Amino acid sequence: MKQYIEKRIMVWGSFLLLLLVLVACSSNSNTSDALEKENEKTAQSDVQAKKSETTVPYTMITGEQVEIPADPKRVVYIGQTVGDFLAMDIPVVGNNLPKDSPSYYEGKLEGIVDIGNPADLETILTLKPDLIINGYYKADPNLNEELSKIATTIPFNPALPYTERVKEMGNILGKQEEVAQLLATYETKSKEMFDKFQLTERETATVFYQLGKTLYVMGDRSLGAIIYGKNGFAVPSAVQKNIIDVEGVSFLEVSEEVLPEFAGDHLFVIVQEDSESEAEANRLLQSPIWGTLPAVKKGTVYVVPNEWNTDNLLALEQLFQKLPEWIRKQ
Repeated sequence: MKQYIEKRIMVWGSFLLLLLVLVACSSNSNTSDALEKENEKTAQSDVQAKKSETTVPYTMITGEQVEIPADPKRVVYIGQTVGDFLAMDIPVVGNNLPKDSPSYYEGKLEGIVDIGNPADLETILTLKPDLIINGYYKADPNLNEELSKIATTIPFNPALPYTERVKEMGNILGKQEEVAQLLATYETKSKEMFDKFQLTERETATVFYQLGKTLYVMGDRSLGAIIYGKNGFAVPSAVQKNIIDVEGVSFLEVSEEVLPEFAGDHLFVIVQEDSESEAEANRLLQSPIWGTLPAVKKGTVYVVPNEWNTDNLLALEQLFQKLPEWIRKQ
């Protein structure tokens, strides 16, 4: 009987020991699973934190929100206002470079690859951009989709007045403070320049553009953005009514017969640099109707090379010097 009891005790003892081992293993397994899940959550959190540091949300002009690099290092810009990027020290690696490079670009375009016009996708691909800014998105709607396969692509409107255009660049590139300081500097330079002209409150100016045999009146874009700036000349009523106040219109073709209607107290005549445009401009400046304009009689007419028909930031740095030179020559 005694042996039987001892045997039973040994069996129950072995069973209890096995149970304790199983409980311990189960506990260790649960702890291991919990640790694994916690580590996974931490890893995911680290990835999200890293992503938030390298990208930022941006709402495009199409209304779509995308993630863009917070600090892009290789930007491809498709558009004619690359001078903005150069003035702001933005690392542009590719652009549809101008064929006849204006003087203000001298020595500034080195290292930028010409992607062609229209833009060549294979060339852009080899540049390995981390951001593409497409100023021609309206001209070819399909291009944006193809560019997006290479890198995050932002549709962009380069036709905005330079103040609005550069502010939007600041939003895209995370340079809002730099843009604010830059625009404040340009505003100061503009005021100092126009203060020297001592213009009367209603002293007007008109920008004409001779392209081939066609004559245009320009609005408040390109050179007009400087002429009609906050501190600049007043806008002739015909220019205001027929161009500036009309949505989507930045210039207007005119005939010689309506010149008196559009002509202001000062006339800036931009001439495209080709033989036909130059010959037509010379004919215009010698025409009888041109001679009747008040600005012609006063000698306040300034013939301007085509390269200065712009408001990109790099050109503006020199325009604040060029404009007084044109006026002093008369």
